[in-house]
Amino acid sequence: MSNKAYPYYKVAEPESLRELVSFCADEYGEKTAFWYREKKQEIKKSYIDVQKDVRALGTYLLSIGCKNKHIALMGENSYEWMISYFAVVNSGNVVVPIDKENVAEDVKFQLRQSDAELFIYSDTYSDIAEYCGAECINFNSYKDLIAQGNKLIEDGDESFDNVEIDNKKECAIVFTSGTTSAPKGVMLSHYGLAKDAVISSKNLYIPEGTVSLLPFYHTFGFMACVLCQMLRGFKVYINTSLKRAFDDIKYAQPKHLSVVPMLLIVIYNKIWSNVRSTGKEKLFKTMIKVSNGLLKVGIDIRRKAFKQVFDAFGGNLEMLITGGSSIDEKYIKGFRDIGITVTNGYGITECSPIVATMRNEHFAPQSVGAIQPELEARVVEGEIQIKGPTVFLGYYKNEEATKEAFDGEWFKTGDLGSIDGDGLLYIEGRKKNLIILSNGKNVVPEEIETLIMNSIPEVKEVVVYGEDDKIVAEIYPDIEIENVQGIIKEKVNEINQNRPLFKRVEKVKFTDTEFPKTTTKKIKRTHASVK
Repeated sequence: MSNKAYPYYKVAEPESLRELVSFCADEYGEKTAFWYREKKQEIKKSYIDVQKDVRALGTYLLSIGCKNKHIALMGENSYEWMISYFAVVNSGNVVVPIDKENVAEDVKFQLRQSDAELFIYSDTYSDIAEYCGAECINFNSYKDLIAQGNKLIEDGDESFDNVEIDNKKECAIVFTSGTTSAPKGVMLSHYGLAKDAVISSKNLYIPEGTVSLLPFYHTFGFMACVLCQMLRGFKVYINTSLKRAFDDIKYAQPKHLSVVPMLLIVIYNKIWSNVRSTGKEKLFKTMIKVSNGLLKVGIDIRRKAFKQVFDAFGGNLEMLITGGSSIDEKYIKGFRDIGITVTNGYGITECSPIVATMRNEHFAPQSVGAIQPELEARVVEGEIQIKGPTVFLGYYKNEEATKEAFDGEWFKTGDLGSIDGDGLLYIEGRKKNLIILSNGKNVVPEEIETLIMNSIPEVKEVVVYGEDDKIVAEIYPDIEIENVQGIIKEKVNEINQNRPLFKRVEKVKFTDTEFPKTTTKKIKRTHASVK
């Protein structure tokens, strides 16, 4: 049934995050929702534990006057962070998740811009909390606050239970990463977030068991690693630091992982590095050929043939879910060769955030998948536009930017792309990055960047832009390679031979430092040398 539409998967349909927490407690009860290690001790929290802790912390927040307030939240992935998020929004307040990679001045700007009156943070960021001068709650006091909330409930406090949630109003203000402009506060609603979890789960079925490698403060991380998992009643192992990622993966033995493209490539390279270190690269490649031959006649030996690879990732890994940019087909095929499915997707914060995912039986390698049910997509002058229940409410305190972002009910994503006859979405680049030459030709820089990165291993990073009506590629090379600049220039010339004249790189520049990046590891295209 590959590349054909088929019925959506069935899931429950809560219409707010409060309904989601209640549904999970009723439906999954004592089943483990989240688990993690703390000082080498394994801790498990059930769906009932989640509901009780959210209710207790929410009751405490209401008791100190937090009603219809904006409350910032900053810290590493943790059970406490996740409970705090739910406690804030389910008590009728608005959460402002703060990127933990932000410098103090940026945090202060976002607190001020979002009108946050309380700052909940982990101990790691005590100095930033002090610098910002906001009223604060440290996660160190988390257990005490839960205890105080439970005591209030025991004494008859029903304030949390009596809160009426307007699921169409904003419950979260999430700041964009700002690759080409200042960050803007995206207003998301209970309904939009809950709906995105529902339609994402309808679109793609995932095997149970994951490790939360993506940061919770990022909307995709919270959606993929928390909300969608809860809706299915799956358990999540909480990874608190990427430094422990591979150790946690081996320990938790997940069946699927949600990752950014950069991490997917790291995992792929780690697999081949491990193979080479054992001196069995030739044998490994031979086994891939044999395995692929057997697959054609319906025999699958991959999990046995590549057991050593699977063991390095806990033994159960079946699927990698990624998004944010296109994935070179060699990685999709490379993982498939050993028995791991790569599922690409597309999302944007303003859409809560997931817009499209490859389906289990409806996909094409270069696409980012099928548009989610209940969403509509169209392409206007090359730009992807989205309409539907997950689209954001607007930018907080920025009516001009909000007006500019919409064409009637259609949200203008700023991404260039196309939709094929099978309803699959393809992403080409950002509209703001488009190079318009004097001859009227339009060039998508991301297309050339991807080609260079995939064709020239000596290139570590590249940014393509227009300068004096010419296409320029500015490159951060692998400086450990002798005559690397000459090698790269020669290979760029080879690429040019097979390209239309207007898409050829006419000038190559080099930099000896990495390009500045956003906290989501996207290159900032506004740095001084990029026009």
